Amino acid sequence: MSLDRQQTQANAPSVLNAGKRPFRKRLLIVAAWALAVLLFASQWYAYDAAHGLTAPFIFYVGWSCYLWGVLTPLSVWLAWRHPIGSGTWKRAIAFHLAISMLLTSVQLSIEAWIAVLRAGGDWPLLAAVRHYLTQHVQVGLMTYWLVLGATHFYRIYDQDRKRQLRAAQLEARLAEVQIENLRAQLHPHFMFNTLQAAATLIHEDPGGAEDILLRLSDLLRISLDEMHTQEIRVDREIEFVEHYIAIQQRRFGDRLRFELQIDPNVVDCAVPTLVLQPLVENAIRHGIAKSREKDVVTVRAFREGEHLRLEVANLASTLDDRPEQLLPRGLGLSNTQGRLEQLYGEHQSLALFNLKPRGVCVRLSIPLRELPADEKAPARAVTA
Repeated sequence: MSLDRQQTQANAPSVLNAGKRPFRKRLLIVAAWALAVLLFASQWYAYDAAHGLTAPFIFYVGWSCYLWGVLTPLSVWLAWRHPIGSGTWKRAIAFHLAISMLLTSVQLSIEAWIAVLRAGGDWPLLAAVRHYLTQHVQVGLMTYWLVLGATHFYRIYDQDRKRQLRAAQLEARLAEVQIENLRAQLHPHFMFNTLQAAATLIHEDPGGAEDILLRLSDLLRISLDEMHTQEIRVDREIEFVEHYIAIQQRRFGDRLRFELQIDPNVVDCAVPTLVLQPLVENAIRHGIAKSREKDVVTVRAFREGEHLRLEVANLASTLDDRPEQLLPRGLGLSNTQGRLEQLYGEHQSLALFNLKPRGVCVRLSIPLRELPADEKAPARAVTA
C-alpha cells in the first residue's frame, strides 16, 4: 500500500469526526429550542383546557414557535454576550434576572393579547395581561433560565473543545519550530567552519583541533538529548553555549572575547531549549566575522520583576535597518520569536536595538518560572 493511501486512510476518521461536529452543534441548538417551544405550548394548552377554551394542540405549538423564534435567538445572544463567569457572576446574574423579567413580560403580554382576540372581546385586555403576568410568569422565567443554562453548557463544551484543539495544534507547531530551530543552530555552514578550523589546527595545534572536535561532539549530543524538550534550566542552556563559545574562541583566537554575566539566582529558571546559541551565532556572524576588529560578545541572564531577561550583545556591529524590518529576515531571530510566541503568548517580548557608542543587543523577556533540577542537569552557579 502506498504511503499516500495509508495517510489518507489514517486521516479518514478525523475527517469524519470533524464533519459530525457542526451537525451535533446544530442538533443541540434545535433540541434546546424545541424544548422551550413544547414547554410553553403545553403550559398554554393546559391552561386553556382548564378554562374550556382549548384549540388543537398544533395551534399552541405554532404560536410558541412564532414567539420563541424571536425570543430564543435573542436569549441565546444575550447569554453568549454576558456569560456567568467566576469574576463577573454577580453582575451577570443581575443582568439576566432583569432581562428574563423583561422578555417574560413581553411574551406573556403577547399571549394575553392573543387570548383576548380568541375570546372575541369578552375579556378586557388589561385583565388578561394581569392574569397572565400573575399566573404564568414563573414558567416564562424558568424557560429563559433553561435556555440560558443550555447556552452556557454549550459554551463550556465549545471552549473545552477549542482548548483541546489549540493544545494539539500548539504541540504540533512547537515540534515543527523546534526542528527548524535545530536546523538553524547546526546548519551546514557552521559544521563546515568548525571542521575547517579543526583541520587547520591539526598540524599547528593538535590539542586545539581535538578540543574543537570534542566540543562539536558535545554540542551534537546535547542538541539530540534536548530535541524533544521545550524548556530547560538556565544552567543547562549556558552549558551548551559554553561549548559553542569554546569552538568560536579557537577559530578567532584573541580577536574574540566572551563575557557570561549570569545571575546565580536565575540558574534554576526555565528557558526555551537552545534559545541562546542562534543569538550568539548572529552576534559573531554580524560582528567579528565581517570585520577585522576585535569584538566582545556578552551573554546576560537576570531577573527583572516577574520576568527573566536574556541578553546577547556584541560591540563590533550596528543595525543597518530598523529592528522591525530586520527581525523577519534573520532565520535565527524569526525562529526565536516564533518559539517565544508559541510558548508564552503575550507574556514575552523580543527586542533588537543599537548600543552606544557602538554595538547591537538582542533582549528576550519571558515569565520567570523555576524548573526543578533533574539528573541530567544538576544545579550549578554560573558567574561572569
